[in-house]
Amino acid sequence: MGIAAVGLTVGAPSLAMADAGFQHDSSSAGPEGATLSLVRSHVSDDGSVSYEHVTYTAGPGSAGVDRINSMAE
Repeated sequence: MGIAAVGLTVGAPSLAMADAGFQHDSSSAGPEGATLSLVRSHVSDDGSVSYEHVTYTAGPGSAGVDRINSMAE
């Protein structure tokens, strides 16, 4: 087995233990205003999980933020 193969074999368990995440964003704009939505989720190698959904809106007379957060350990 070559040195590179040993490095890949030894490093493989640490790759399986890495954090994992997901993010998606979407946006739109028009004459009445604009919106931006973000969805994020993350799973840590210790098993804790977080989720966030945020929507930013802006219009001719106002602006706002709607946020949902969740976490489990």
